[in-house]
Amino acid sequence: MKNLFLLSLFILIAGSTLATAIPELPMIVNGEIYINDKPAEIGTGVKAILGEDVVSEFEVAERGRFNLLLQKLDKGDEVEFFVDDIWANQSVIYQSGDFKQLTLKVEKSYLVYYFSGVIILLIIGFVMWKRKK
Repeated sequence: MKNLFLLSLFILIAGSTLATAIPELPMIVNGEIYINDKPAEIGTGVKAILGEDVVSEFEVAERGRFNLLLQKLDKGDEVEFFVDDIWANQSVIYQSGDFKQLTLKVEKSYLVYYFSGVIILLIIGFVMWKRKK
């Protein structure tokens, strides 16, 4: 009887230790990613943000595709997605072990870059024109 009691106690202690040692399953979020209606280039940054905290980050390794793991959040947390720091107008509700597929689309304005290039070319042209005089 004493051995049965000790065996039961051992199983109870071992079982409770095992139950707390099992890690939480991550939520997997993946899918396609587009910038200005073109598949995102390799190296494009994707962030999952909860409030003001970045909970997961990823750099595109396969053109136009992303994979993120979300973990250690509270059930029901709303996580938003950003592509190169531009809000992708997409979110998911966190649930451990869940799987979601999304298509992230953002629009980047390249006008600033083109305008800067034109200004630089005008300055270079003006300098060269002044040198000829």
